[in-house]
Amino acid sequence: MKEVIIITLNERSKQILMKLINSNEPVKISDLAKIFNVSSRTIRYDLDAIDEFLKYNSLPQLIRKPNVGVKFSELLEHKNKVLSLFDSLTPYYYNLSQQERVNIILSELIQQRDYITINNLADKLMVSRSTVINDLKSVRKWLIEHGLQLKSTPKYGIKVIGDEKQLRRAAVELLTETLDIDRALDIVKSPMHGRNIGVDKQITKLFEDIDIPYIEQCVQIAEKELETVFSDAAFSGLVVHIAIAIKRIQLGKDIIMPKEELKALEITKEFAVASNIAKMLEDHFKVSIPIDEIGYITVHLLGSNVTKTHPYPNENWVEYQLITEKIIRNVSDKINKDLSRDRQLFEGLLDHLRPTVYRLKHGLKLKNPILDEIKTNYRELFEIVKESLKPIEDYTGKLLNEEEVGYFAIHFGAAIERLKVTSASKPNILVVCGTGIGTAKLLSSRLQSVFDVNIVDAVAYHQVKDILKEKNVDLIVSTVPIQLEGIKTIEVNPLLTEKDIELLKDFVIKPKVQGTVIDDLIKIIEKHCVIGNREKLIEDLSKFLNVASYENTRGVVQPVLKDLLTKETIKLNVEAKDWEEAVRIGGELLVKKGFAEPQYVEAMINTVKEMGPYIVIAPGIAMPHARPEAGAKKIGMSLITLKNPVNFGNKENDPVKIVVSLCAIDHSSHLKALTELVELLGDEEKVEIIKNARNTKQVIYLVKRRDSLV
Repeated sequence: MKEVIIITLNERSKQILMKLINSNEPVKISDLAKIFNVSSRTIRYDLDAIDEFLKYNSLPQLIRKPNVGVKFSELLEHKNKVLSLFDSLTPYYYNLSQQERVNIILSELIQQRDYITINNLADKLMVSRSTVINDLKSVRKWLIEHGLQLKSTPKYGIKVIGDEKQLRRAAVELLTETLDIDRALDIVKSPMHGRNIGVDKQITKLFEDIDIPYIEQCVQIAEKELETVFSDAAFSGLVVHIAIAIKRIQLGKDIIMPKEELKALEITKEFAVASNIAKMLEDHFKVSIPIDEIGYITVHLLGSNVTKTHPYPNENWVEYQLITEKIIRNVSDKINKDLSRDRQLFEGLLDHLRPTVYRLKHGLKLKNPILDEIKTNYRELFEIVKESLKPIEDYTGKLLNEEEVGYFAIHFGAAIERLKVTSASKPNILVVCGTGIGTAKLLSSRLQSVFDVNIVDAVAYHQVKDILKEKNVDLIVSTVPIQLEGIKTIEVNPLLTEKDIELLKDFVIKPKVQGTVIDDLIKIIEKHCVIGNREKLIEDLSKFLNVASYENTRGVVQPVLKDLLTKETIKLNVEAKDWEEAVRIGGELLVKKGFAEPQYVEAMINTVKEMGPYIVIAPGIAMPHARPEAGAKKIGMSLITLKNPVNFGNKENDPVKIVVSLCAIDHSSHLKALTELVELLGDEEKVEIIKNARNTKQVIYLVKRRDSLV
C-alpha cells in the first residue's frame, strides 16, 4: 500500500522547492525573498519546512552555503522523486490557500452544465460548508469583475449566468491568472511538469477528454493556410480558446454573434480557414460547430499576434499604414530621434497593429508576461509610447490597456537599440522567444548593440527545429527553456540584463565600429564632393567597414504629393453613373500615366465588392486601391471630382464627391505622399475648394502650397 504523506507543504514552500530543483546554480535567500515578496526570515522558515518534507521522504537535505545560496541535489532521481511526490498529493493532504480554493470553485462552475451544490464543492475541496460559503464572496466578486453573476437557487445550488462570450473570456482569464496559458498546456500533456497541487488538477480536469495535440495540429494547418506563423503565446492562446469552445459546445453552450458582425467576418480569408478547422474538429470530437462558433474562431485568428504574416492582408491596409506612420512620427517627435526610416520598425508595428485592432474591437485581452520588466527598463519610453498610440484609440474608439502598450513599447525599444547597432558576421545566433516577435526583435537588437554577432533569425519556440534544418546556427539565445542536442543554448531575460551580458561574453565579442561612423563620413564627403548616389555610397561604406546597419534605412525614394498629383492625374467634374464607373475613371488615369497595369483597375473594383465600402475614408471622399501584386508598377495617385456625387454604400460618409485612386509597390515608399494627402483632405476649407474647382491649376496650387509649408 502506498505510503500517505502527512506533512503539510504550503504553496510558497512548494514553489521555492521547484525553483531550487530547476536552478543549476545556488539561489540566494535574498533573491528568493524578492521573488516571493516576503522577508528573508520567512524564506528561512520555509526552507526548514522543506527540509522536514525531504527528510520524511528519505531525500537529501538542501545544501546551504553561506554567502553563496541554497541548492537542491543535482541527481535526476532525487528531482524526479520530488515531482512524483507532488503529483501524488491531494487537496486533503495539501493546505490549499483561500485563493486556490476560489480558483478551484470557479473552475468547477465553468465546467458545469447546470447547478452544483455547496455540499458538493465542500466534499471536493475537503473543507467545511461554512468555508465554501465564505469563499463564495470572493467568487462572486471575481465573476462580477468579469461580467458574470453567480445565481443561487434553494434546493438546486449555484451556477454561473451571463453572456457565453464573457464566460469563455473568464475561463481563459482564470487560466492566465493561475499560470501562463502555454504552461497550462504543458500540464495537460505532461503530468510530471512541476505541477501546482490542486489547481493544476483542475486545469487537467478542465481539458479532460479534449485531444490537445490534435487542436495544435489544426492551428498549425491554419498557419500554413494563412501563410502565417503565430507567436508562441498566440499559438497556445488559440489552442486554449478552441479547447474551451469545444468543452462549452459539449455542455450545450454555444456562442451567438450579431449577424452584421458575422457577415463582416465571412468575407475574410481567416473565416475560410476557421471553417476548415471547424470541419476537422467536428469530425474528430463528434460535435456540431455552428457558424457563430466559426465566427468566434475567426475573431481569434484575426486577433492573434504573428511572427510572420502576408505583407498585405485583405483589409484596409492603407488606413493601417497611415496609423502606423502617425504613431512613429509621434514617438520620433517626443524622443527627438528620427525613426521614420527604420523599415523594420514600420513593418513590425504594421504586423502588430492588425491583431491589436481586432482585439480592441472584440474585447479580447492580451497577456503581457514581461509588462513589469518593460515598465522598469523603459519607464520613460513606455509613457511616451502610451501617449503616442492615440491614433489607434481614435480609430477603434477603444482605450488601449497597459498590456497592449507594453508590446508597442518593445518595438520602439528595439528601434532605439538599432540606432546604436553595428553588426558583423561572427557567431550565427538564433533568437527564440515565446512572448511574441516584438520581444524577439528587441532581444536581437540588444544583442547586436552589445555584441559582434550575426542574428540568423528571430523565431517562436515551435519553429526552432525547422529553422535549424535550414540555417547554420552556432548558438541559440532564448527567453524560454530549450534543450537541444548538439547546440549550445543560453536562456536570457528578453531585455538582456547585465547578468545575461556577462554570461554571453564567453561566446561573443563586442564590436568596435559604431553606426555613427557612416554618418560622420558622409558629412565629410559632402563638404568636398557632390554625391551622385547617396544610398549606394552608404551601402558600399557599410560593407567596407563591416557595418550592416544600412539595412535599416535602405529603401525606395519616397515621392511627395506634388510629384504624383499633376495635370495628367487630376480630372475635374467627371460624369459617372455609379461608384464603379468613378473608380474605373480614376484607375484609368493611373494606367495612362504608366503607374499600373489595366488589371489593377479591375482589382480596385473587386476589392470594394469583396471588402465593402471601407474605402470611403471621410465624408464625401473615397480612396480606392488594391494590393501591389494586382498590377501596380510604380507609386501613383490620381484625383477626380464628380459632377454628381455617387453612393458607395457607406452610410456615414456617402455620397462621394472626391475619388483619389492609389497604387503602391511596397509597404512604405508611398507614405510621405499619402500622409500629405490625408493632411490636405483633413482641411475642410481646402476640401471645399477641391470640390468646387473648375480647373486643375486650383488643385495643383493647393498641393504645392501644402508642400511648401512642410
